[in-house]
Amino acid sequence: MNCQTHTKLSDYKFDPVLNQKRDIRKKYLKIREQLSDEFVEKASEAIEKRILQSPEYQKANVVHSYVSIIENNEVFTHSMIQKSIQKGKMVVVPKMNNDGELKHIRLESFKDLIPTNWNVLEPKTGKVVAESELDLILVPMVAGDRQKNRIGYGKGYYDRFLKKCRCTKTGLLFSVQLSDEKLPVESFDVPLDILFTENERIE
Repeated sequence: MNCQTHTKLSDYKFDPVLNQKRDIRKKYLKIREQLSDEFVEKASEAIEKRILQSPEYQKANVVHSYVSIIENNEVFTHSMIQKSIQKGKMVVVPKMNNDGELKHIRLESFKDLIPTNWNVLEPKTGKVVAESELDLILVPMVAGDRQKNRIGYGKGYYDRFLKKCRCTKTGLLFSVQLSDEKLPVESFDVPLDILFTENERIE
């Protein structure tokens, strides 16, 4: 017991930012978990409308989007992905590798997605697309601030991915996930270019 307590205190002493992020992540995941289905649906529709009308989206030929996990109350992207395919845009979705990196796969049809062991929808196969080909990235968020900093799920997949990209990086989140105080950041964190909530565009 003493050993475990010492480890936690030691972690906090030597990496306070990591501990702050854990606390913030836990707080905002709980907030999002308590959102009603009706709110998530209506707010997601409002966010989708803002994105589809944005010049960044309209100019983009290649759109990279996360596939939202409905059970997690993420901003819903399924409809936007399907509309983008119908509009003739190349849609690219992430696939997790065991090495901690994301592979980026062109999605021809929503039917090509299958659930993983973590209940994430991913393409089983498909053409791999290089980061340099992307025009717009829609990024999942647990929390964000008005400086466009982001807290994700803590695995680092998107931080490693976004560092390689020069295109527009856009975060999707509900207004209740937006912190008025600046979030703690580390050297490897990549700030986004734009945030969309159901109420506003932040840039």
